[in-house]
Amino acid sequence: MEKTAWPPIAFGTVFWKEVGDKAFWITKIERFLQHNIRLEDYGSGISVIRFVSVAVLPTNKLHEEYIKYFKKHKELVVNLKLDYHAVSRADEPAFLQLVAQLFLRAIDEAPQHKVKNFDWARFRMDVAGLFEAEGWLQAA
Repeated sequence: MEKTAWPPIAFGTVFWKEVGDKAFWITKIERFLQHNIRLEDYGSGISVIRFVSVAVLPTNKLHEEYIKYFKKHKELVVNLKLDYHAVSRADEPAFLQLVAQLFLRAIDEAPQHKVKNFDWARFRMDVAGLFEAEGWLQAA
């Protein structure tokens, strides 16, 4: 059986029910990156980034943060937490800024996983530039 192909950059969410209605806003950043970033432009080390934003109550210990690299599939899987209270107060522009900052945090932490043949510095610079142009890096 053939493995289902992921889009090169795929976003997902794990959101507590009280903020679940905001989860669909994340597709705006996902689609934006899918249209403006080609992972192969940064090297052959990563072919897929699966990025999951988690917005659960601070007492929830079921959804811990992690970043894992699967060399066989050249896949980076990221599971990072958003500040639940910030998400609960956020309107769409503020929410997009929170997610943009979290994605940049993932880029900053991912090189610890020793992915070969991927230009993290240029990738971060390009993503940050795109986010800034969209207004996603301005203070809320």
